[in-house]
Amino acid sequence: MPLPFPHVFLPDVTHITPALLKQLGVSGLLLDIDGTLMQTRDSMPAQPVLDWMENMKNAGIILYILSNNKHHHRVKAFAEAVELPWQHLAKKPGLAGFRLAAQRLGLRPDQLAMVGDQTYTDVFGARRFGCKAILVDSTDTYLWYFWPRRLAELPFRKERP
Repeated sequence: MPLPFPHVFLPDVTHITPALLKQLGVSGLLLDIDGTLMQTRDSMPAQPVLDWMENMKNAGIILYILSNNKHHHRVKAFAEAVELPWQHLAKKPGLAGFRLAAQRLGLRPDQLAMVGDQTYTDVFGARRFGCKAILVDSTDTYLWYFWPRRLAELPFRKERP
């Protein structure tokens, strides 16, 4: 069983570049929404994140929303606004959501990277599935459970190939 160390750890998604993805052998990104692209209480991400998503698309990187969020309408509205394929209730770190995403995109696990803010869902699921794991700092630092969760994740908040 792989340990939930990310392959890459960055401050936020806008630090992910096409050059980094090429170095990792990645042509598709599975993107978490809440805490990763925007705060859970927001309906749309900030303009720099929207610009980053557009730059990724223009560079030929395939983007896919892979969210554990149970609210179909929230994930659908977001994904349609940014014109991306999507999946809610992915149940990360389970593998079914990852498999379905890879199948829909026509990509192998080694061609994908999961981008998320949580070690035990996003990173652990990615490592189990065999794709790269890119951990970013959470935008949801205001949530009551942020600091206990962060403390539990602390041993794994460093890059490990």
